[in-house]
Amino acid sequence: MSRLNWVGRAALALFGIASIVVAGCGGGGGGGSSSTSTERGTLAVRMSDAPDPSITAINVTIPKVQAHVGNDWVTVAEPNQTYNLFDLAKSDVLLGQASLPAGNYTQVRLFVSEATVTDSTGTHSVIVPSGTKTGLKINLNYTVSPDTVTEILLDFNVDKSLVKQGNGQYRLQPVIPAVVKVLSGTINGVTTDGTANLSDVSVTATYVSGPNYAAGTQVNTASSLDDGTFKVWALLPGTYTLTFSYTDPATGATKTATVNDVVVTANNATNVGTITLT
Repeated sequence: MSRLNWVGRAALALFGIASIVVAGCGGGGGGGSSSTSTERGTLAVRMSDAPDPSITAINVTIPKVQAHVGNDWVTVAEPNQTYNLFDLAKSDVLLGQASLPAGNYTQVRLFVSEATVTDSTGTHSVIVPSGTKTGLKINLNYTVSPDTVTEILLDFNVDKSLVKQGNGQYRLQPVIPAVVKVLSGTINGVTTDGTANLSDVSVTATYVSGPNYAAGTQVNTASSLDDGTFKVWALLPGTYTLTFSYTDPATGATKTATVNDVVVTANNATNVGTITLT
């Protein structure tokens, strides 16, 4: 049999990651699918987020998570809980688990019954198109084999997904790329100006060389937290250039830094240490 875990994670910039882990032990039933496969795999889903300095909370209520295998949608979990993405900056939260069939998974969908954003002007409802009816769909194409463990990372990039409309209302237009998590890595470090650690530093990871992206592809972004730490998630193996940008809110002065030849390997965190912006 197998089980599916949905986990949530967020970083303090508006960019989130969800990962799905699929493992298996042959045989077993359940999972809510009519798939003819009798082999099972475990699928776990994680989510993380990276922050926008103007927003202090993003609360999302998730009643149900499903995955598409064969011709069927199977229920992964029904947490029916509200999660503040900003609380998930440094640890995972298990949302649930279920038995799932092995097979080719093409989509995951997250049902969102309610979402709110808190910024400097108060707390606002977020429009989530199809959030309660058909869910937010994330495309992926991966075959889960029986008796194996596979983890898929869904990067909920809130920084690109959350749109503030002209009337001041927020709308969620999800940008959620997916990669196989066990094949992806992260980059972390600390930002400083040489005197104190810096928060709200924009960090961009650009692919330089390797088999997974074209050279020059801007793969992901993040922002540093209050203590100056940052983590860029969902990076497939290869060599990256990191660019850092910070605007002093008091003076408007901009400070930057660049780190070249940062190597990311599968299922590992690459620590670039302390980065001084000038």
